[in-house]
Amino acid sequence: MPGSRLRYRLHEAIGKPGDWSLSWSLADDVTFGTCCGFCGQERQRVTYEVERDAQSLWICQRCVGRYDLGGAIDGVRLNPQAIRAQLHGLTARLKQQTCRDVISQCLGATDDPTILEVALHFDRNLQLSPSYAASLFSVMMTLPKPIDRRIFEIQTRSKAHQSEFGELDHASRSLVWLALTPQQQRRLTGLGFAPRMRARIAANRSSNGQISVTI
Repeated sequence: MPGSRLRYRLHEAIGKPGDWSLSWSLADDVTFGTCCGFCGQERQRVTYEVERDAQSLWICQRCVGRYDLGGAIDGVRLNPQAIRAQLHGLTARLKQQTCRDVISQCLGATDDPTILEVALHFDRNLQLSPSYAASLFSVMMTLPKPIDRRIFEIQTRSKAHQSEFGELDHASRSLVWLALTPQQQRRLTGLGFAPRMRARIAANRSSNGQISVTI
């Protein structure tokens, strides 16, 4: 039905979620191509390993937050609040390291000094400004393996960054646009900064799996 939301349910073989415990191992899929072992939801980035007896599964962030899973450190079982705090820290550090690794790949793929500026900016802010995002994404598209640009957070809250986005050319705006959240896109659309509709954005996967944007 129009407007209905897809609901995900646990596979019958999972049993009681509370019987599973976190191993504290995390995986970061930069293609958003992982499927949750609990609910089956696809297009996941970060997944978490859980164990029950000799079984292990990788599950999504939604299931980790929804179910009361077990977790222990050095043999001491943690309460739900401590588990959430531990996972929050692990997730944040993993995402930041992934972004730094991608920036490092881009540094090795180009002589453009702007990418070094991007690296310094990210280390200070853990986010990218719109102009730095456009520069980095342009280089990312030349890498041999596909990387979803949504792994990076883009700064658009301040008027300065909003204006910076608006001053980009249409090709650069389109590159950055695909990395923005729906809320960011709505805000920038309200300011008149969305890429023009007649600027046709074609996300075409080439033979090496990269995404190309055609304006």
